[in-house]
Amino acid sequence: MKKLFLSMAFVLVAGGAFAQMDAVKNATKAGNKGDFATAESLIQQALNNPETANLADTWYAAGQIQQKKSAKQLENQVKRQNFDEAAMHDAALQMVKYFLKADQLPDQKGKMNSFTSKMASAIKADMGNLINGGIGMFNSSEEGTDAKALDFFGTYVDLANAPMFAKDNLAADPQLATIAYYAALAGLRVEDYASVEKYAPFGQSDPENGQAATELLIEALKKQNKSDQMLSVLKSALDKFPGNQSFFANMIDYYTSKDQYDEAQAFADQQIAKDPSNYFFNYVKGFLYSQQKNDDKAIEQYEQAIQKNPEYAQAYSELGKSYVLKAQDFSETASSNPNDPKFADDAKTLRGFYEKAMPYLEKARELAPDNISLWKQALGSVYYNLKMEDKYNELQQAY
Repeated sequence: MKKLFLSMAFVLVAGGAFAQMDAVKNATKAGNKGDFATAESLIQQALNNPETANLADTWYAAGQIQQKKSAKQLENQVKRQNFDEAAMHDAALQMVKYFLKADQLPDQKGKMNSFTSKMASAIKADMGNLINGGIGMFNSSEEGTDAKALDFFGTYVDLANAPMFAKDNLAADPQLATIAYYAALAGLRVEDYASVEKYAPFGQSDPENGQAATELLIEALKKQNKSDQMLSVLKSALDKFPGNQSFFANMIDYYTSKDQYDEAQAFADQQIAKDPSNYFFNYVKGFLYSQQKNDDKAIEQYEQAIQKNPEYAQAYSELGKSYVLKAQDFSETASSNPNDPKFADDAKTLRGFYEKAMPYLEKARELAPDNISLWKQALGSVYYNLKMEDKYNELQQAY
């Protein structure tokens, strides 16, 4: 009796599975006729039904429907009929996803990779739609398109590691690194830092965007407070791109965030030794001294930065501000009593600091007139303390 019961149960289960497979066949037929709404509705039921959801046949059929849907749009374009480029791209993307899923599952007979060859051929023929779809979404100003761009570009990159392409060596695709860079950039736009970590390493090999891809990876790691991983990436990046100011600045930020100023100074010295002509390294070294309240040494470094690049507004700004800070520090101990014998000398010294600051801040204003945060407040303080009313009033009225 027990055996009969089990046999009956098997018949019921098998019958349900066959019924669902009929839905898959009907979906395929509807897709072949171009009735994609019906096809998608039927196949979605099969994809969600536990009796067919884990069969390669189901996902393969779903991919075929999208393949035909994409091909229909291409046909419309050729015939100059109702062509929907975005729909063509979307269908190609869904086809790839369905086929990748199908390649991971057994078919009705329990056999793996039944459709691999056909699916791989279809995907390779349609990979251009992944790129074009990503470009369209990346360049769109509509809301939510960055996430779709990431989907397109990321799926393209993922194909390089798909088992069905193991023999094709898609990793050698010359476009892969570029697409990976844009996938990482789209990921950063939507704050999907895991995707940035996933795709930026591929993008680092791109000749044009390799440095930028590394910057994206560092930014993603920084946003997630993965400081140890960021440090490792930075060290490798600086070996490969020694003159990159962003990598240098991030390394300095890493040390200063941990109050490791000695290590930061030592690192700056190493970089200056490697590239003595790089003015930015001296600028940052001066900034480190400023943070440590050592204005005299900061001034020395800012002066060296200016010698190397006479057009560097930030260095003029910080140099001028250093003298303003020296004036403010000195004023705390300077005599304010006109009857004090020290009063005249202290007033002269104090005025001297502001006089030294003025040409540097004015130069910063000349070089970067729109970047008022570099110089306005400090320059206003200089004019005020030197009792230069005309210049002070002009500055306040102009900005």
